[in-house]
Amino acid sequence: MKTLTHQPFLAQVIHHLHRSNRKQQSLLIFPTQLSIDYFQSLFNKKRAQESVTCLPLHQFIIMHSSIKPLPTLTLLSRLYRLVERVLNRKESFEQFYGWGLTLLQDFNGIDTHLLNSSAFCASFIQQNKKTVDTFVDQNLLGSLEKARTLSLLQEKEELLVSEQLPLLYESFRESLIEKQEGYEGLCYSMAQPLPKLIATYQELIFIGFNSLTAVEEQFIQQCQAIASTTFFWDVDAHYLDHPNNVAGHYLRQHRAKKWFQKSFLTATYLNDPSKKVWLIETSSIVAQVQAVVTALQEKTNKGLPKFPANQTAIVVSGSDLLIPLLDQLSKLSIPLHFKLEYPFRATVIYSLLEQFVKLWEATMEGKQMEIYIANLLALCDPFVKDMMQSGEAIGNALSNDPSYQSGVFDLWLNKTHKNLLSYLKEGLAYIDHYFIETDGLFLALNKRALSHLLKYIDGLAAEMDSCSVAFLLNRLKESKICFHQNHPITGLYIVEVAASYNLDFEHIFFLNMNEGSFPKPMHHDSFVPYDLRYNFGLPFLDKVAENNTAYGFYRLLQRAQNIYCYYVQKNSLATSSEMNRLLMQLTFDSTLKVIQSDHAMHLPTRSIPVISIQKDDGVMQLLNRFLVKESSAAASSLTPSALIAYLSCPLQFYFIYLLQLKQRVWPKDGAEAVQLGTLFHRVMARCYQPFVGVQMDKEMVMELASNIKIKLKEVIAAQRTEPSAPMLLHALLEKLLVRMLDSDRSDAPFTILGVEVTIKQPILLNLDIARKVWLSGVIDRIDTSNHLIRIIDYKTGLSKYTIASIASLFDPPQIKKNKAMFQTFLYAWLFKSLHGMHGPQQVMPYLIHIRSLFLSDYKPGIFIQQSGNGKKYQQIEDIMEYAQLFEGALKALLLEIFNPAIPFVQTQDLEICAYCPYVRICQRDIVA
Repeated sequence: MKTLTHQPFLAQVIHHLHRSNRKQQSLLIFPTQLSIDYFQSLFNKKRAQESVTCLPLHQFIIMHSSIKPLPTLTLLSRLYRLVERVLNRKESFEQFYGWGLTLLQDFNGIDTHLLNSSAFCASFIQQNKKTVDTFVDQNLLGSLEKARTLSLLQEKEELLVSEQLPLLYESFRESLIEKQEGYEGLCYSMAQPLPKLIATYQELIFIGFNSLTAVEEQFIQQCQAIASTTFFWDVDAHYLDHPNNVAGHYLRQHRAKKWFQKSFLTATYLNDPSKKVWLIETSSIVAQVQAVVTALQEKTNKGLPKFPANQTAIVVSGSDLLIPLLDQLSKLSIPLHFKLEYPFRATVIYSLLEQFVKLWEATMEGKQMEIYIANLLALCDPFVKDMMQSGEAIGNALSNDPSYQSGVFDLWLNKTHKNLLSYLKEGLAYIDHYFIETDGLFLALNKRALSHLLKYIDGLAAEMDSCSVAFLLNRLKESKICFHQNHPITGLYIVEVAASYNLDFEHIFFLNMNEGSFPKPMHHDSFVPYDLRYNFGLPFLDKVAENNTAYGFYRLLQRAQNIYCYYVQKNSLATSSEMNRLLMQLTFDSTLKVIQSDHAMHLPTRSIPVISIQKDDGVMQLLNRFLVKESSAAASSLTPSALIAYLSCPLQFYFIYLLQLKQRVWPKDGAEAVQLGTLFHRVMARCYQPFVGVQMDKEMVMELASNIKIKLKEVIAAQRTEPSAPMLLHALLEKLLVRMLDSDRSDAPFTILGVEVTIKQPILLNLDIARKVWLSGVIDRIDTSNHLIRIIDYKTGLSKYTIASIASLFDPPQIKKNKAMFQTFLYAWLFKSLHGMHGPQQVMPYLIHIRSLFLSDYKPGIFIQQSGNGKKYQQIEDIMEYAQLFEGALKALLLEIFNPAIPFVQTQDLEICAYCPYVRICQRDIVA
């Protein structure tokens, strides 16, 4: 038994089967396969010689459908061809994939929820007559993360969904039905209970359901009409009868319907006075895993496990904790039972795939391959038993042994220049063939990951002749593998809270119960606007997740006796600062004995060393690469980014520009913000590049604005990596670019002097001897009008445009806010130095904050505080007035960098450490 104090919920189902004597003639329908595993472990324990037929609801409905489900890639390929034909739209399958998947999910939602497609599409067309401008406002531009949740569409997508969605939906649906194939929602909507199949059973028993979609509920009603049906609801009166408790949200809806009403029983176990609930605060997520693993090893006074595996469950929400949890549990001799989605990117097989891709690229480009083969073989070594894959093979490969040119390496050397998918399929199939057969958790996980990868490549190859590296890696990085361990009778269960239907345990450990983590906020791209979803009753995924999580949590509490709920303490930066609302709710709406405690990881105390890099001869040699050489040998140069890095943290400068350590994380602004800025700069350069040396009038700038969509599409198509949230970026970029060109039109006429201009100029320093240091940069745009040269720098991110003084540009505590102005000013100074400080034309540092262009009172440029009046600022119109002050401060900074007596030290500003890619080297992630 999984519970000792109370009979498990499924015991009443077993009792019903025994009493009705219909075990052989009953069909039991469950929400999940995990529920079936649990039921059969109980049933077989009591009646080992008997059997009963069980099916998950999904399989039961598909059995009665006239069409069969297709893999997602196959569906997308067919939808792609239909879109190409109907819309005469020319783009690659890779470009189509993202918004095509969104379209497919919307089609699935229409069928799953039995919408009147005609009424829905008519309302959809009416709704989408609203302009996209309605949704793009200053707040949106200020918050990419919030903007990502809105359905912003570029022109072609908007045209597609507002005018062609009905045609696409009906055409796609009809083409699939004609071939008796479909997506899940379509298969469900075409399902009708088949009397011949139903007649083989005297009774259909539906067990322990919570949320049901409209099409699932309709199918169950149809079964009721032709067969004897029985319902068992796993529910407690505590939350069912409380209208504000979201755990009972769906069940209250079911109870109100006449076809379900009579089957509801009102029992309560939740407020059992002997039940204990511990709310345990931990210092980190890893500490929670440590606490649970330690508890599982505890013994009673009789030497027995305090938490027997077959009476205990660990409950998670999402996959974040699975990596450390499974790693720690693999070290214990405890059988496990679970069916979970594990992130593919967290497996060794994904790292193996990356090395395969790098090796393929090397074979296609004729590069040296030894390092890639060595890495590949090292990653293969734990999985294969052929000695060719051992360390001996690595040595042979690197020493150009003949075996390097034959045998297994022929697969990997790609002498026939196979395309990426064929190359990967052959190489990975070889590893799969020799993969070690074992029950170990590590090998079992990676064996499953390898099977997942091969199946995915097969599916991709069936629909595409070839694909880009970025597309393959991005799709697989997002994917999850279905990983399971099968010990339903003796095993410790690991359960996803929202999929814990019908399971009961004596002891339960809930992990990561912080607000925003249990469950995590869900994002679902959709062409369907919010108000239309609401009016037609389409569910919102975040609300569904919240309701299902609450139900899973409360129903697991019902019969358990010892409940341990872990959450991370408030001062942790890695998660939300509050315990989950479900835990707070327990403290005031139940009579349970709630005990609050904390758990501390017992780690050996150690001081975090302060890092200081002395400028010995080796370090000075690294710095010398930036000095002007007497020979013609090319030298490196210090860029504004390098000087900003030094002002932010001298040690970071050392890591990036001297050691040249590879950075492996996105800046804190996020990938989307970086992509937005990069794409904006590339589009503006593409617009003005053909007009260098040409005077631009207002009409010419207006013509550029009218073609901005074409330029944007060209730039995105030329990218090697695909943008995340592409529809959002299209809409935002178009909005920003048009506003920038509107501003340019107001400034016209002006003459373009250069676009993406690389400028390099030495500066003389009095070191031990007089030496020159190279400085360089890339100026976004240089133009001139009325004897004024503007050095233009675009900024799409957050930054200031006012300074108190020139000295403040070189003040380390202020560099975070002043970096954009420092860069623009340095560009202007370099330009003036290169073309003569005493030339007749004024040189103006012209910083443009793109998002500020939407403000009526914004004026581009850099503004400095007026002397004697701290409240007023004046625009810097000519660099010459400030050139001497700037050059003096610049030389002082460079002298400090090249001074052998001043080491490279760590910043004292820990906020900089929070997003530094080298924070682990300094170990400041522990204190940040």
